Amino acid sequence: MGGRGLVAAGDIDRELAAVFLANGEGFLRGSDAADRGDAREICYVIVIAIATELVLKAFLVARGWSDDRCRRHVRHDLEKALAFAKAAGLKAVAGLDGIVTVLNAYYPTHAFDSFVVPAGDAAFPARARAIVGDQFERVRPQVEASGGR
Repeated sequence: MGGRGLVAAGDIDRELAAVFLANGEGFLRGSDAADRGDAREICYVIVIAIATELVLKAFLVARGWSDDRCRRHVRHDLEKALAFAKAAGLKAVAGLDGIVTVLNAYYPTHAFDSFVVPAGDAAFPARARAIVGDQFERVRPQVEASGGR
């Protein structure tokens, strides 16, 4: 995993961190209006997965990672992104690990056509959205402190 040391302020791509954060928030807002009662639930969960990827990458970029490094080491693997982010100092909100585990079973391979809500957890999509939203609230100040919007 990446180094735990701090990166010089001049080496942080502040604009990219801000773009990742803003784009992720846009996806998350879009998921709020989705109809969760039919096949569109799959789209809703895909949007949450994208938002999760972007909030974690925004954190990594704010900690000095480049877009290229994210692309090479993380790609769309949410579990890797979370592990790298935690190694870089991310304080993950309660429940994020479980959300990432479920989403990552489908997201890196684009297999959401076979997504099913975890057994006994009909509220998974709404809970996932709330947890990822909380993570945005926790990451935003760190992106802003790095000079991002």
